[in-house]
Amino acid sequence: MPPVPSASPAPPEPASAPATAPTPATAPAPSTAPTSAPEALSERCSLYGDVTWRLLLGGVRACPSWLEAPFIAGWSFVIFLLATSQRRAVLGNLKKLLPDRTPPVRLWLAWRTFYQFARAAVDGIRFQQGDKVLAWEVEGLEHFQAANAQDRPVMLFTAHMGSYDSAAAFFAEKMGRHFFAVRLPERNPRLQALREEGLRRMERGSYTALYNSSENILAVELLRALQRRDWVAIQADRALPGLTVLPLEDGAKTWLLPKGPFMLAASSGACCLPAFVRRMGHRRYRVTFHPPLFPDASAGRAAAAPGLATRWAALLEKVIRQHPDQWLVFEPAFQP
Repeated sequence: MPPVPSASPAPPEPASAPATAPTPATAPAPSTAPTSAPEALSERCSLYGDVTWRLLLGGVRACPSWLEAPFIAGWSFVIFLLATSQRRAVLGNLKKLLPDRTPPVRLWLAWRTFYQFARAAVDGIRFQQGDKVLAWEVEGLEHFQAANAQDRPVMLFTAHMGSYDSAAAFFAEKMGRHFFAVRLPERNPRLQALREEGLRRMERGSYTALYNSSENILAVELLRALQRRDWVAIQADRALPGLTVLPLEDGAKTWLLPKGPFMLAASSGACCLPAFVRRMGHRRYRVTFHPPLFPDASAGRAAAAPGLATRWAALLEKVIRQHPDQWLVFEPAFQP
């Protein structure tokens, strides 16, 4: 199973900016703190290390198609047992969303989450390597067309589901839209370099990854892209520690959503198109578009953002409850 990746966080509240072309943000410089050789090797071989990723890349190239599923299932189970903090986070999220399910059922769904992530990661690697192996289905195309016809900025609100990068590249190429997808740099600079190399193979002039290495700079770049009517894709389903959080109370649970996407939408007046990528089977994916969401133009930016977040969270929970093992979040998404 591949290293559990850092997800795509949202930018902070944006400032106004001129409509000039954005420049992809670079990853932060690696730490200069001294690290012993054993510590450095341990870090490189961890879930977030480049050695683990290189082994995965080599395994994907060498593994025949008929061995792929059992091989991934076995390694997913091993990582499920070893990755204690990630396993606990997934179980905690499932308990919040599925309190009516029994603990054994939630444990099964947690392992399925690791398995689905591994399958999506391997499919994404094959796509990055140029293999034309992924089949796509589109549901709710009329909602995509409605957003495309809007004379206003468009933001693609999505979640950590399916093969995010592959889906963005596919739709940018097939539907004639330039996407800017927000990502967080990997913790390990060596792994970050490998990830950037793979993503560059997919860009093909119509898909650009922007790295959230400086929140204020990224917010300006995204606002510029929206002003030029480029589309911005953001995973708006949970916030990472250290980033601006929008706590959203919902009954017995409180979502920890990223504040950036909703403030950016409120600032730009963007049409927010919800889209969820779901793995349907062996190298098969379905992208489902939902009716667009709009920030309340009559409210101020500070009031419009929470209202938009509330409507997004209701849809997000509905989708996750239908497909809980496809929500690939390995950190706590709710307040304890």
